[in-house]
Amino acid sequence: MGVTSRLAGFAVNTTFEDLPAPVVAISKEMMLNAAGIGLAGSEEREGQIITEYVKAMGGRPASTVIGASFRSSPESAALANGTMVHVLDFDENVERRANHPSNAMFPTVMAIGEHLGCSGQAVTAAFAVGCEVSTKLGAAGDLDAQFPRISGFGWHPQGVTGTFGATAAAGKLLGLDQAQMENAFGLACSQAAGLQVNFATSSKSLHPGSAAMRGIMCATLAQKGFTGARNGIEGERGFFEAYRRDRNLDDDEFIERLGTPYDVIDPGLRLKIYPCGSLAHVSLEAILYLVGEHKIQYEQVQAIRVSVPRRWGLTGSAITHPQTGLEGKFSMAYCMAVAVVYGTPQLQHFTDQAVRDPKLVSLLDKVTVVTDEVPTATASRPSTVTITLNDGREVSRREEYAKGDRHKPVTAKDIDDKFATCSHHLLGPELMKEVILRFRTLDEIRDVRPLFASLAVG
Repeated sequence: MGVTSRLAGFAVNTTFEDLPAPVVAISKEMMLNAAGIGLAGSEEREGQIITEYVKAMGGRPASTVIGASFRSSPESAALANGTMVHVLDFDENVERRANHPSNAMFPTVMAIGEHLGCSGQAVTAAFAVGCEVSTKLGAAGDLDAQFPRISGFGWHPQGVTGTFGATAAAGKLLGLDQAQMENAFGLACSQAAGLQVNFATSSKSLHPGSAAMRGIMCATLAQKGFTGARNGIEGERGFFEAYRRDRNLDDDEFIERLGTPYDVIDPGLRLKIYPCGSLAHVSLEAILYLVGEHKIQYEQVQAIRVSVPRRWGLTGSAITHPQTGLEGKFSMAYCMAVAVVYGTPQLQHFTDQAVRDPKLVSLLDKVTVVTDEVPTATASRPSTVTITLNDGREVSRREEYAKGDRHKPVTAKDIDDKFATCSHHLLGPELMKEVILRFRTLDEIRDVRPLFASLAVG
């Protein structure tokens, strides 16, 4: 009974009734959030390309492609939808896990749930279990560390452990038994992929879409009798050895912490309010406060100093003069410039045209990123922003959490407003309200097909 077997047991045996009420509530919010940003993502260049690609592939019309007028196979729909959910980098992330689990899990449960006509409770249970498998496995051996080591080795957890989470979620909806789930995880060991070198490119958004597609494939093949290493996670030359570079893990401790508590509760979830990489979110809290409190105009700014922990500083300072909207999402300098010139960043600030805005470009060389901030036990991304004005005045602000963090939570209205921003011109006001209500009462729905079909357009 190694990790693979015991993880499979958790996935197979956890029921909707086993889920704590807060996990059910947050899972529904995560799926509503994913649906909204998927609709917005369908209008991005990458969303249009992946939609055209999936349409050309053909396949039985079983599952809705978000924002499209056609349906496709569950695997292909999940590929497109996962890509669109992540392309704007507007999806949530889990603290200390470097993981945004809904971008792989929602496309998976949407595709299979619609294909099979599952209940809302079944979809919610599969989603919650898939998220927990993805985040816990990605941090195996490092559950109390600030960052999981697989992320430190360059892997992107969305593609890597997102594949296992999607396999668990799809397997639950397909009704896999213990042996089949073990085989499915063995198959997933050879399908997990995704590298951070592709951040700020289209490939990053493809990682969760691919993970969802591969998860469905692994679960479906296992259901039909395909086999994989039933010790594939912990075995010699298996997942841990390849991705963590060692197999030194306390199996009992790891398994005992599955669902006790769920990661979306502790260390907690951050539902993003800013449509950019999370590396800048706490710094945005600080600079937005300064700009508002001191009524700073961009012409007054002589210099901006952003202090962050080393991990975020190295990433945020890598792109100083973004040439594309995607690069802008991962540029600390650009995010700070947007905050000074326009206030709270919005979707329209991260386009290929927006990054050439002369007002924003004029501030880029005035931003300096330093890495002298030290994370705390509860705040992994503290940031201090100091603005020096042309008249010599200097103002500074330190923040530990971004809005959306469990220490600074968003409200249901915040999520409703975000969904409206992302979807109103595609769904219209009445359907938009109906979709929000259906997600909020998902566990009362007997058949999810009408809900997921309503995310089509045309």
